[in-house]
Amino acid sequence: MPPKTIKRAIKNCLENLPEKDFKKFCDALISDAGIATSRVENKDYLEVTNVIVSNFGEAKALDVVIELLEDIGCKDKADALVAETKELTSKAGSSRSAGASAGADHVTPEADGALFVDKYREELIQRVTNIPQILDQLLAKEVIDQETYDEISALPTSQKQMRRLYKSLKVARAKDKFYEILEGKEKWLIDDLKKKK
Repeated sequence: MPPKTIKRAIKNCLENLPEKDFKKFCDALISDAGIATSRVENKDYLEVTNVIVSNFGEAKALDVVIELLEDIGCKDKADALVAETKELTSKAGSSRSAGASAGADHVTPEADGALFVDKYREELIQRVTNIPQILDQLLAKEVIDQETYDEISALPTSQKQMRRLYKSLKVARAKDKFYEILEGKEKWLIDDLKKKK
């Protein structure tokens, strides 16, 4: 019998993770989703579920959990969670399972930036030019850390830098910050891409 709420589905999923994967998941929550260490460290699956849902809201929490599970190599658990919550998300309008257009009423402005960044990934990789300034702002806003900044800066071409940058933008909030920075630094490019919608 499927769970009655997304929160319960997330809790069940985390409860069934092997201990080492649960630890990896918590580490990813801290490093990639921007959750404070103190809110996750030494907490059980129920407490971690509560933190995720209170931080992102139920529908977005599901997307974050699925994305992080895939990132830590638990794609089977992510797929199971998608299948388990399919009915729930079609009601809630989650972008992951219902598709952006089906859930358009529920898409937050923040998610819009992330959707734009995902939709135009290839064109942004080819056309963004102000990468040093963008990296400076991403570092200042704590979207990337110094190590990632140095690694991206050392790459020889803007395309390679952008590909590596995309790898570091693992959650919607990070992509949204990236979008905000692009609007400031590459406004002409963003406007051009918006015309293609």
